Amino acid sequence: MPMAHTIRRLIWVCFWLAQSVACGRNKTNPERRKGQQHADLARSSVSQERRSAALAASAVAQTLRSVHEQKLEISPPSDAAPRLAFGPGRMLQAASNEVILRDTTQGETLVETALAGVRAVAQASDGALFALGTAGGVRFAPRARTPTNFPHVTFFPGSGLFPDLEDPRYFYVYASTDPELYRYPFEGEGGAFLPIEARIPMFGCGTTIGLLRDGAFVCRTARGIARYAPRGRHVELELPPGFPEPFRLLPASRLDELFSVNRLGDVVHLRLTLGLPVLAQFRLPAAPYAAASNTDSLAFVLVSSPKLGVPRRWSLLVTDYGGQPRFESELPATSAPEGEDWSRAVTEAKNLAISGFEPLVAVGGAHELQVWDYLKGRRVFAR
Repeated sequence: MPMAHTIRRLIWVCFWLAQSVACGRNKTNPERRKGQQHADLARSSVSQERRSAALAASAVAQTLRSVHEQKLEISPPSDAAPRLAFGPGRMLQAASNEVILRDTTQGETLVETALAGVRAVAQASDGALFALGTAGGVRFAPRARTPTNFPHVTFFPGSGLFPDLEDPRYFYVYASTDPELYRYPFEGEGGAFLPIEARIPMFGCGTTIGLLRDGAFVCRTARGIARYAPRGRHVELELPPGFPEPFRLLPASRLDELFSVNRLGDVVHLRLTLGLPVLAQFRLPAAPYAAASNTDSLAFVLVSSPKLGVPRRWSLLVTDYGGQPRFESELPATSAPEGEDWSRAVTEAKNLAISGFEPLVAVGGAHELQVWDYLKGRRVFAR
């Protein structure tokens, strides 16, 4: 009996302890549950805020892309800083920190040369190809694959790079802020900077400047068009009131003629004599972004006007001097991003060059390039 009594007492104590623990749990569970609920709500609120912020950012980005693509115009560059140039049987392509020399038959890379911050490339009168970077330049002599380096040349944004058509030992940089032409030799006497061989003031000139086939420069002035011979005299000819403002002045086959191209697509063939008589004119089917010429053809990169719900369209057009099409091709379009530098991303691969040695025309940029034979109507290569 005492043993049974003791067992009953132990059972009773265990039961009492179990009840006490259970009661304790019942007292604390609501508080814990309430705390857990608050934590869950807080996490849910933060997650919802993050989702809302992400959706808002996505909506803003989409709106900006739509505005850039369907409402804003693409403006052509005002400077003469080409990124592509043709020589006899080859061409030079500018990338960000290098230049690529290619042959023009299949587009094979002949050599890649490092050049920090490439600013512009050009073709000299003897067929040499050269390029300027932020710390100097390189020159490929005709038929040479190994470039010659030359020291730093000042080349601010808005400047233009041109060959010296009278003497292939020199080249020009045009500074529109002065405005002034600076003539440099390809070979200096050593040092970090290439010496300036001559300075030619270009009174009244702005950013629109062109180079004629005799080596003279032409520019738009407040009164009309001025012609500057770097080693001779200059003359200014008046245009009639209301003449469209050009963004490009291109040389024609004759030394005393040029083409004026404005942003609306009006192309006017002018003779550089008193009164600037109009020889011919035509309008392009879309706004020009880039324009170039050789001795028998004109080349244009065209871009459509922005329209709601309609993607921007790019095309290449080559015409004769009277505006009759010789070759047309659609060009790939890059969708406009949402950033402030969206136009640069859209136009990076829309640089234009036309050869003076073969019936070739090229469109491209640092990472892509297409070359066509515009007389045969076929693409020669794409890279």
